[in-house]
Amino acid sequence: MAAVKPRAYLADSVYTALRQALVAGEFDAGEPLTEHELSRRFKVSRTPIREALAKLERDHLVRVVPKKGAFVRTVSHDEIRELYQIREALEALTVRLAAPRVDREVLAGFEARFRELERRPTPPRYTEVRPLGDEFHAFLVKQAGNDKLAAMLDQIRGQLRSVWTMSILGPRRLTGLIHEHLALIRALQADDVRRAERLMTAHVRRVRDTIFRLLD
Repeated sequence: MAAVKPRAYLADSVYTALRQALVAGEFDAGEPLTEHELSRRFKVSRTPIREALAKLERDHLVRVVPKKGAFVRTVSHDEIRELYQIREALEALTVRLAAPRVDREVLAGFEARFRELERRPTPPRYTEVRPLGDEFHAFLVKQAGNDKLAAMLDQIRGQLRSVWTMSILGPRRLTGLIHEHLALIRALQADDVRRAERLMTAHVRRVRDTIFRLLD
């Protein structure tokens, strides 16, 4: 007979799976997250669902309203501005820490993949550019070698994921993202850390500005 999984383990499993679904945009902003539907989805009782939702509220991904339930959290203009101010500083710090340790062979591989997208006779697809950009940023964070920094960026990116997805669908942004990443790679290859930091800062600001233009 299989051992019964402890409740804490179930809550952690639900939390991890639901967090991934929220960050991936499987739910719309403001969408209700009912305990009944989540219990059916994850095949658990409501208790681990409640515990998982409480943790997600602390992550600022869910808003729990007394007597009304839980909802996918929406992000206000002020919150977007504040989060991007923090992200701008953290992404620049990531570049500064990663630059002396960056794996040149892996960096060259990223350059080749971005170049391949740039040379396409037809515009690249969102499903091609976004994963490559995510992978490149994750590479820089790993090269930075700072677990606390990685955790903070992961939390901020999770909160901004829904509006960030909106920005990448803006006019000409896919091409812009490719060019911005290639410029950053060239600066890192040239050991020009200050330029790499400036390029990363400008990249983050362009994403923020695109979001505000689309929201206004």
